[in-house]
Amino acid sequence: MKTRKKTSRDQPTELRPKASKSKLLAEEVERAIYIDYEGNMDRPPTLLGWYVDGTYHASIIEPLFATCSNRYRTKGIYVTDHEKLALRLLEQAEEEKRLIVSWSEHDYLHMCKILNSIDEARLQLVYRNAIKTAKPWYRNKFGSPTEKAKLKFFEDLLGFYVPERFGLGLVGESLRLIREQIEKGRTYIDLTKAAKNGWISVVRHNKFDLQGMAFVLNAITRQTSN
Repeated sequence: MKTRKKTSRDQPTELRPKASKSKLLAEEVERAIYIDYEGNMDRPPTLLGWYVDGTYHASIIEPLFATCSNRYRTKGIYVTDHEKLALRLLEQAEEEKRLIVSWSEHDYLHMCKILNSIDEARLQLVYRNAIKTAKPWYRNKFGSPTEKAKLKFFEDLLGFYVPERFGLGLVGESLRLIREQIEKGRTYIDLTKAAKNGWISVVRHNKFDLQGMAFVLNAITRQTSN
C-alpha cells in the first residue's frame, strides 16, 4: 500500500526527527553534499542547489518556474520533482558515505516536509547543521560567544568574497518579480530584462552560498585538526 504523503499539518515541529548537533570533521567536510534552498518566505521553495566535490548543481522545484529551465547563464538547471530530488540526494549520501550539510536547519526542515517518516529518519542520520561546527570554533578561537551565525559573517571573517550583486537581499525580490510576470502568462522570452537578470542573480547567489559554506567549513576544520 502506498504511504500517504505528509502535509505540513501532519508534521508538528516537535515530532520531526531532530537534526544531529555533532560537529563536522575535516574529512566529512571534504566529502559532504552541501544543500541550499532559495524561495520566498511565504511559499514553498523555488530552487534547490547542491554542491559536491567542487561541482555546483541546481534544480527548479517550483513547477511555475519551468519556463526558466536551461536558460542563458543558468544552463543545466531543469525542473525536478522535489521529493524525487530529495530522495536522490539522500540515497547518494548513504551509498557514498557522505553527509548532507546546510547552513542552519531551515533546509533540513524543507526536506523533512516532503519526505515520509521513514525517509525523514534516514535523513536525520546523514544530516549536519554547519552552524554547530562554526559557532564552537569561533568561541574557542576568539574567547567569546557569537550570536552572529550568518554565513556572510563567517565568509567575511575567513576571506570568502561574494560580489555585491549576488549577495544578500536580492533573492526574494527577484523571485517575486519573476513569479508575478509568469502568473500574468509570460514565458521566459517575454520576461523583462530585470526579471531575467533576477533569475541569474538567484542562481548565482545560490552557487556562492554553497561555495562559501564549503570554504568556511574547510577553513575551520583544517585549523581545528592542526
